[in-house]
Amino acid sequence: MEASQEERRQEKLLALLERLAQVERALLTREAFHLGLTALQAQLLLHLSQRPYGVVALAELLALTPATVSEALTSLERKGLLSRAKDEQDGRRWVLKPTVEGVKLAQALKTYAAPFRQALAQIPHQEEVLSGLMELLAKLVRQGTVPETGLCLTCRHLRREDGLFCSLLGLALTPWDLRLACPDHAPA
Repeated sequence: MEASQEERRQEKLLALLERLAQVERALLTREAFHLGLTALQAQLLLHLSQRPYGVVALAELLALTPATVSEALTSLERKGLLSRAKDEQDGRRWVLKPTVEGVKLAQALKTYAAPFRQALAQIPHQEEVLSGLMELLAKLVRQGTVPETGLCLTCRHLRREDGLFCSLLGLALTPWDLRLACPDHAPA
C-alpha cells in the first residue's frame, strides 16, 4: 500500500530532524574532544549548567542507564567540574551542579553551535519554527515519550488566554521567553 501524502511529509520531517540531530551531535563531539571531554560529559555539563539534576533524572533525559550517566558524572567530578549536594527535598538523593570551572567550560562548549547559529540567523520566520518545535516537544512530553525537562509549555503556571503568561512570575511571555528547562517548572 502506498503511503499517503501526509505520511510522506511526516517521514521527510522526521528524516530532516534526524539529520539535524546528527549534525548537532557531531559538532558537540568535536568541540568536547578539543576541551578534553567526551560527548556525553559535554552533554551532561551543558544540561547541568541550565538547572541541577540528579543521576536518575539525567539518565531519563538522555535515555541512558543510570550507571552510564554516573560514570560520566564521576569523571566530571574528578576533573573538578561538578559538585554534589544533598537534595533539599529528598535527603537520600544527590543533586549535581557545575563548579565555577564547570560553568566556564560549559560556556566554552556552547561555541560548538556556532555553525547552527549562523545558519539559523538566515532562516525566515524563526518564531514560527521555534513555536512549532516547542509544541512538538511538548506533545512528546505529554505522550510520555520523553521525560519532562521543565518545558514551559507543559507547566501548570503557563496561561494561554490572550497570549502567553506565567502565573508564577506574573509575567507576559513571548515564544522567545519560554524555557526548555525552567527551575520553577511544575508539571501541568
